[in-house]
Amino acid sequence: MTEYSRRKFLAKSVGSAAAMILPQFQSLAQAQVATSGIPTRMVYISMGFGVSNSWFPTERKTGDLKLPGLLSPMTGHRNDISIIQNLSLQGPPPQQAPAHYAGLHLLNDASAVNPKHNHNTSIATCDQVAAQYIGKDTRFPSLALAAVDDTKLKGGNGPGMRSISWDKQGRHISGIEGALKLYSTLYGNRNLSKEKLTSQFAQKKSVLDFLVKDLKSLNSKLSRGDQRVLEQYTHSLREVEINLARSFDLSSEKGTLQHLKKPPKDLSGVDDVKLTYDLMALAMEADYTRVISYMMGVDPILKSLNLNISSHDMSHYRGAGKEAHHARDKKNMEMLSYFFDKLKAIEQPDGNDLFHHSMITFASGLRHKHTRSNLPVLFAGHGGGGLKQGQNVVNKSNTPINNLWFSQLRHVNPKLKKWHNSQNNVSEVFTA
Repeated sequence: MTEYSRRKFLAKSVGSAAAMILPQFQSLAQAQVATSGIPTRMVYISMGFGVSNSWFPTERKTGDLKLPGLLSPMTGHRNDISIIQNLSLQGPPPQQAPAHYAGLHLLNDASAVNPKHNHNTSIATCDQVAAQYIGKDTRFPSLALAAVDDTKLKGGNGPGMRSISWDKQGRHISGIEGALKLYSTLYGNRNLSKEKLTSQFAQKKSVLDFLVKDLKSLNSKLSRGDQRVLEQYTHSLREVEINLARSFDLSSEKGTLQHLKKPPKDLSGVDDVKLTYDLMALAMEADYTRVISYMMGVDPILKSLNLNISSHDMSHYRGAGKEAHHARDKKNMEMLSYFFDKLKAIEQPDGNDLFHHSMITFASGLRHKHTRSNLPVLFAGHGGGGLKQGQNVVNKSNTPINNLWFSQLRHVNPKLKKWHNSQNNVSEVFTA
């Protein structure tokens, strides 16, 4: 059954609303798997402000990955990730581009860092290029996400910057800020006010409440395995809604709230990241999107860890900056491991999990302080096959980070011969 006929079947059998939010089913996609395979998902996550030095493996040559202490939360995923060292941003010189704006061009190494310098910005980021290849048939060809972060440097990306994505005209793409807005975008009305949405959560209303009849009809048409897939998906979505309600102190223990006297505070920090990861996994599972970029906050995470220090002071090891950096770096790995676990729990029609069919990059536009060389880059997933993970890949100094983006883009579009200042393929990882 082709993807078109699958969607037509779902829309006819269970209503267009349910068809828009459901995952792939083996019993409806066997023919599609045989002809075109499971679509690759690509995720780019920017952590901002680099890492502490002890984040990196100590080995100076390419070989099996030995995890340092700060990467210990990745122990269960060691064979599914690689650390790729000596990737650098070439970009404009620091005197023309403020160092803490490096995150702006992480995904394209473009000359544009600060519009006031009038640099050329007409270089789309790699997530937007990937969306042209693999995202055009989805509801959201790409999702640009950002954290709720009201601090001046916006996670190390500069004032006014709300994502790490730029289109081919050189325009900055405004990111969806926070888990609550992402939920509204995926499952409701993006323009719905926070007060209205949180009131709905308080009254225990779910997007699934409107689809009960449709879902029961669909369940009777699915195989037993797909019934489990549907049950897992709907359970995960309800868990997200419950956790969103709890995050605004609107849990059932507090009783039903009909009207809000004042807007709840924005969810931020660790709770917001984990709920964003939950929603990213759901969006990928439902094939709502195949390309996601996520600009994480830094100060909100520090605050939620009860660390009374700014992200800028942390990055320069001022005061208790070194200890704060270690705590934040390890928490980032714990949350990323949580995201990987989510993806590994989602079975795909070919019997592999969603993580296997994904390529996920977790990186920063700075190594530490103002350094834009040897960036921290963790690359995960198997892209559906043809990748060798579990490595510490050590390139020669100042290798363009566009080598990695080119390798990923060529994995989904083998006809691509070069991308901007890329020099070659990351052949240690991309073996096919």
